[in-house]
Amino acid sequence: MTVAIIWGLSFVAASVVLTTLPPVILAAVRFLIAAAIYSPVILWEYSRENKPSMADLKELAALGFLSISIYFWLQYTGVAYAGAGVSAVLVTGLIPVLTGLAGTIILKESFNRKKGLGITLGLAGVVLIAFPKLLVSNVDWLFFVGVLCLLGNAVCWSLYSTLSRRLIKRIGNPLMVTAYTTFFGMLFLLPMSLTADWGTVAALSTSQWWSILYLAVICSSGGYFLWNYALSKTEAVKATTWLYLEPVAAFIGSFALFGVVPLPLTILGGAAILIGALLTSLSKQ
Repeated sequence: MTVAIIWGLSFVAASVVLTTLPPVILAAVRFLIAAAIYSPVILWEYSRENKPSMADLKELAALGFLSISIYFWLQYTGVAYAGAGVSAVLVTGLIPVLTGLAGTIILKESFNRKKGLGITLGLAGVVLIAFPKLLVSNVDWLFFVGVLCLLGNAVCWSLYSTLSRRLIKRIGNPLMVTAYTTFFGMLFLLPMSLTADWGTVAALSTSQWWSILYLAVICSSGGYFLWNYALSKTEAVKATTWLYLEPVAAFIGSFALFGVVPLPLTILGGAAILIGALLTSLSKQ
């Protein structure tokens, strides 16, 4: 739940910065800071002769690309074109469903009726939140570009959650997995960011830098570790269902910062999301 709230507010923080930075530059700056925070973890593990194998390094690099490099380029493009609230809704509505399918196929995880009901109820809540927002949005071709980016975003995260759970079980160290994944994600982002204008960083305001620090320190450094720790303790589909709370946090953050008042359907959808998450979390494996 904590991670869902942290990441839900990240959509709002990103929307504040995306008025100045291109999506790929925001992602690169965010993970340059996060990688610097996690570098001591890599050095410490290396000094203890706790080194990933070459096969593990390849998998960590793939996870970094999936969960950071391509993931945040797609997400921030989606936020820029579709808005923070709609982005949170579209991403979190699809991720648990896709993760449940991926977990069933790749990891052979069970998919019982209670878990299926929880995912369905949560998705219904997401639809309730999204419906009025989509009606009042000024839908143009850029909006659809944003939607397509967010669909790809959800696919990347569902694959990451499923594959990283398997890797964390094998390595047995969520902190080390998070550190290496963050480092590789940053490495892939740097060449991608050369396609945009780094000069825009000079135009950032103080409040926008605070938003970037929130994204880098709280969301990336703290949130990713908590997420990987949760994946080491529970099934991927159960963990991702809690992400249904992200749209709730995103809309609350939008209200606090921009005065956007949540509609009755938003409140009803939030209740359905919470019940759905609880049902899935309590379902038997």
